[in-house]
Amino acid sequence: MKEKTVKAYKPSKVKLDKKASMAAYALTLVAAVLARIVQLQTNMNFKTGKYIDSSLGKNYTLWVLIIGFALIFAVMILGQSRDKAIKSCILINPMRLRADRLNKKISPKSGAVMFLMAGLIVFDLFLSLSSIAQRNKAISTKEEPVFAFAGVPILSWFVFACAVITVVTLISTGTNMLKGEGFSKGNCVFLSFFAIWKLLEIFEMIAEDHLIGVYSEKIYIMLTAMASGIFFLNAAKFFAGFEKKHTRFWLCISGYAASIFAAVSVIPRYVMYFTKIYSERDGLNSPALSDVGIIFVTVAIVAVFWSTYVYRVMPKLNLDGRRRWNRSNATIKTEGMKSIDEK
Repeated sequence: MKEKTVKAYKPSKVKLDKKASMAAYALTLVAAVLARIVQLQTNMNFKTGKYIDSSLGKNYTLWVLIIGFALIFAVMILGQSRDKAIKSCILINPMRLRADRLNKKISPKSGAVMFLMAGLIVFDLFLSLSSIAQRNKAISTKEEPVFAFAGVPILSWFVFACAVITVVTLISTGTNMLKGEGFSKGNCVFLSFFAIWKLLEIFEMIAEDHLIGVYSEKIYIMLTAMASGIFFLNAAKFFAGFEKKHTRFWLCISGYAASIFAAVSVIPRYVMYFTKIYSERDGLNSPALSDVGIIFVTVAIVAVFWSTYVYRVMPKLNLDGRRRWNRSNATIKTEGMKSIDEK
């Protein structure tokens, strides 16, 4: 009788890896930022906040974003994330790891980015509150003193409170990442305040100006707030262990979207400060520094899904036909069992 041999497992090659979505993301971000800079330079009336020519053909940024997101979606849907087998090891793809194991693979650099974003939010809060205080100080007199923070709507105080909670959460999360622990359960709970903060900011924008859709700057500010809020909700859901079928997919997509929208919203406006004199860019809204943090925080967390493989040793295969164990003689009497079968 011929001996049977066991062939080593040879996985089929992956023609398109989901990791390629990072390249599609980078390409879209750079192209969209450049298109937005050209758009602001040539087709923007900064005093009114509107396009000089509002036709779709002149909206280069929109077309770049449509094509770029279509490419990212195509890679994420059609791409694969398979495990690999080499010799006596299985290389487990990070996209297929459980949340608790993937959580510990988050780079300490992501923790540093968390600290950076927390600092930028604190600086934005300081600028906002100091601006309000200076304005009230200018109209305050000895006969009619005005409180430093008078006239601030209740909605704005809620925005400030959520921002403070977000800062504390980012610092705590960053500390855990530096320790190699990733997101804790408490971090995931309080990350929801980021989404609440961004939602309240959108309500605040609507309260100040009912025609957000007319002003292109505010459209991208709103899209950044929406995408980043969805991203942190998905991140909290995933790392807290409440993952559903498509949670990873939407976590990556919302992370890419938040980073791209934030870059398109912030970077071109900073470029305008250096390329146009004040009289030409009068009326341009100052970009929020906290949105700069969104560019890096979101993609830093998404990058963990495309990090290095995890090794798992496979059991040794019986390649030579010999047994790895010997049968031992049974010492237990079987008369009792036979009597049961006979009944």
